[in-house]
Amino acid sequence: MITARKRLGHGLRWLGGGLLLTGGCGGAPTVPEHPTWADVQPILKGECSQCHGATASTTGFGYRLDFYDMSKDVCGDAALALPSALLAAAAAPSIITDVTPSPDDGRARMPPAPAPVLHDWERETVLRWAAQPVKGPPPADNHAPTIQVTGLPKAVNDSLTFGALVEDVDGDEAIGVLEIAGTIFAMPSSGSFNVQIPASRWPSGTQRLSAVLCDGWTSASYDLGPIDVKH
Repeated sequence: MITARKRLGHGLRWLGGGLLLTGGCGGAPTVPEHPTWADVQPILKGECSQCHGATASTTGFGYRLDFYDMSKDVCGDAALALPSALLAAAAAPSIITDVTPSPDDGRARMPPAPAPVLHDWERETVLRWAAQPVKGPPPADNHAPTIQVTGLPKAVNDSLTFGALVEDVDGDEAIGVLEIAGTIFAMPSSGSFNVQIPASRWPSGTQRLSAVLCDGWTSASYDLGPIDVKH
């Protein structure tokens, strides 16, 4: 397996994903004839996610390349956290344009200078995939994302407030939603959230708090316990 390789410039880095080395130490990885998302995701995560990840609405022109897509068939209600983002499968034609070297100076638009250009094998893998953007099966060792909550009260009146931490042991981005009494709180990325949900219109009685998370490959549902609503 390829080990992690840090790259200077623009704060980018590449994390290896399942491609095998050809030849001895330092050889270039083999480019799959028909790459799937599992081959391409590690490249885009390392080279593009700083701008085209969770902050893509402000740093990446709305292109979010950390997910192939976000369908309810795969992710359930977690897909509600990304209702209108342009994700990698839909952005495949633009990806081809952006990573194809310019005939003028031989440099592609992405990654932008002063970041290093993609290695030949990285670019070819991405281009082959973008020409036929197949998702394919998840990595064999993929794990579902998890959630931890802190400061969750047993009873509420006007507002439910607590902390939530969404994590993915594989280092993938994850999204999700919290649901209680017909109310949804969106979590459009991994990381910490200060959750504040208005509760004044909830009916009195016991309501259950739940979460649905997704890493783009699989969803996971969590029952986070009962909350007594007292008005």
